[in-house]
Amino acid sequence: MTAESLSGDDSLPPPVPLPLRLGPRTRRVRPVRQAAPAPQPRRLAEWHQMSPGERHVAWCQLRAWVTWLHDRYELGVEDRLPRCWPQHPGLVEELWALKAWREEIYEASQPSGQAARYWHTELRQVIQTATSVYAAGCRTGHRGARSTAADDARLQQRWAATSPLTGIPAACLDAGQQKDHPGYWLSQAAMAEALDNGTAQPLSSALPDHICCAGTWWRPGAGGWTRVTEAGLVARLSAWATQMAAPNTDASSQRAGQPE
Repeated sequence: MTAESLSGDDSLPPPVPLPLRLGPRTRRVRPVRQAAPAPQPRRLAEWHQMSPGERHVAWCQLRAWVTWLHDRYELGVEDRLPRCWPQHPGLVEELWALKAWREEIYEASQPSGQAARYWHTELRQVIQTATSVYAAGCRTGHRGARSTAADDARLQQRWAATSPLTGIPAACLDAGQQKDHPGYWLSQAAMAEALDNGTAQPLSSALPDHICCAGTWWRPGAGGWTRVTEAGLVARLSAWATQMAAPNTDASSQRAGQPE
């Protein structure tokens, strides 16, 4: 059989083209699923708000950091940092905050040399406080507090009998209670405008802190003016205003009756 006969034979099927390979065959690799990282405690968190695992990790980190701090800053000289620091809760809180602050400064996207200087100033303050306040008298051995407030029933009763508002003037208390009540609170700008346009008048030059505005009495409070609501004080202020105005009225009448 000749080549011409093969090429002219239409009974044979056409050749199947082979696929074109552009490069080496690659295998699809599935990504390896990584285990989720263990949750880290917040850099500055309350110890009592941590989970047991967070508290364990944080306490280990603080001890390691204090060890570095002790050696790096030579705090062992004259026991500048008392060795019993873990037994003083207040000192633990000071060091915990100091650690968090340093990490914020040195790990910031834009570290600040000035902030680092402030940190070192605070470090010296904490060290001085450690030996003079928290661990005073511990050079010959740890001396803890004689009692705790949580276990002292009498002390708790004394604390409960006091008020957190002690020492705050009544005007400031009124300001906090009346600020959101229309007609009982005036801003400093509103009172100044009333004084300028004559719709408000102080009781007298000797008692300028009580002002009569729109027929009501006002006194200065925290950030503004509060309306006087005590009936007895309102009556006294009105009586004083009448007495102070009486001599001026009599004098004006006498001058009006005199011949020119």
